Amino acid sequence: MNVSKLSLAALRDRIAAGTREVDVHHNSKSDGSGSTVVSKMVYIPKFRVPANLWDSGAFPAQDLLLGGFLIDKYQASQPDATNASRGSTSANNPGLIAATSQQGVVPWTDISQTNALVAAANRKVNGRSCHLVTMKEWATICFLTKLLGHDIRGNNSSGRDYRDADLWENYGVADPVQSGRLLTGSGPVSWSHNGMANGVFDIVGNVWEWLDFVIDCGRYQAVLPAAINDADGITTTDTAIVIDNVKNPELWPATNGLVLIKAEGANTDEYVTYANFTDNGNGTYTISGCARGVNGTAASAHADNAVVNRIVDYCVIPGGYTAKVSDAGLNNTDNPATFTYSNLVLGPGGVNPAVGDVLQVESEQVTITAVNGASVTVSRGSNGSTIAAHAQNIGIAKLSPQMGNSNPTATGDNAAYQSSSFLTMRTETELQALALPATVGSATNEWKDIFYIRNYGQRAARRGGIWSDGSSARSGFALNLDTLPSYTGYNIGFRAALSL
Repeated sequence: MNVSKLSLAALRDRIAAGTREVDVHHNSKSDGSGSTVVSKMVYIPKFRVPANLWDSGAFPAQDLLLGGFLIDKYQASQPDATNASRGSTSANNPGLIAATSQQGVVPWTDISQTNALVAAANRKVNGRSCHLVTMKEWATICFLTKLLGHDIRGNNSSGRDYRDADLWENYGVADPVQSGRLLTGSGPVSWSHNGMANGVFDIVGNVWEWLDFVIDCGRYQAVLPAAINDADGITTTDTAIVIDNVKNPELWPATNGLVLIKAEGANTDEYVTYANFTDNGNGTYTISGCARGVNGTAASAHADNAVVNRIVDYCVIPGGYTAKVSDAGLNNTDNPATFTYSNLVLGPGGVNPAVGDVLQVESEQVTITAVNGASVTVSRGSNGSTIAAHAQNIGIAKLSPQMGNSNPTATGDNAAYQSSSFLTMRTETELQALALPATVGSATNEWKDIFYIRNYGQRAARRGGIWSDGSSARSGFALNLDTLPSYTGYNIGFRAALSL
């Protein structure tokens, strides 16, 4: 059967037939020293989103091949959580405790993204670790919901969906620990991804959920793994390196690529650029014309099977860009100041630095007044921000002209941010399955939800929205990139997934 030629109705039926709820039995601790518990997970079958289905025929640019994994049916909780207690484990210190997926209990919140990664991985199923939900897995659920034609609901209005009537049957069960929040999976069946009892609940609202996705100054590094294939390993002078176990070779740049060879034993991490990527036709590939020990690293010997990570940088700022300060030009409080930038990556619709661009540099904003190649002159302390010295190699980012400039006078980790609603999705092959915005604005659109970003420092992704977001969280696509991975809050939880 040619699945790509199925009607939408037939495609929906096929997906519905393959979706199933699974009782996953596992230990409450990663080392097996706890008790046996059951987590409810949902198998998301493999499916296809036909090209040109949404965004007035512009998205996706190619068929999206998604699914084939297990995901928690409910927002994560501690193994001994009840309808009145989060459980006995310190919220942000999971230790060996495994996150569980249970209905009708207090969700596991007040945990950082860093520790949510640990708690998710602590759940071991038949010897395999689960993981914090990835950006692609979350986006898969949202795309699937849209493909199924389900007008999903959730807790975006202190116990119910603001679009539904203020009636008893439209509310979930109140969480006694936090006003406005609900117990896991306690809302109507319309709150599941497919509108059925076997679906994934609370994708919209209740609490934001951490994802395994991090940016730095608006820059996302997409990593694909491989391994060295050379029985004798490689020396410090080899310029042609054979690799195997290459993930998604079609996404490796054919020319001018960058890899990181990970340290093993006495060897060190090493960045390597290559001129050509060649398919050898036998499951191996060769990266040739290599420049060894770039980006401040030293050339090192590496053994057979050493991990090789392909790295491609993307800017996630609609209409913006990200770069690095490559000299000491801003390591002062001079006004104006001139500096040289490097590692420029344009966001969707972005153009090279130009006069008038407003840049975020840590918690200071500066405005470009002159451009001379890769050298720019800026006026300091723009929009009331505080002038401060910034070290060489610090990240900079152009503020998106499609969004407002909120809180520019603040300092510290939670200073200026930008926000607006999704308008269109990115269509690059490697990004379109992640549901990242290409354009944002205030116009009515089919994606419905809001996008937040802080354009400096490291930021971890959260999706879905919370109980007070109203019209900003209606479809699960809501994306928040404004908090540090170490941040904790009563309005942030997570869930786990398992690749099959």
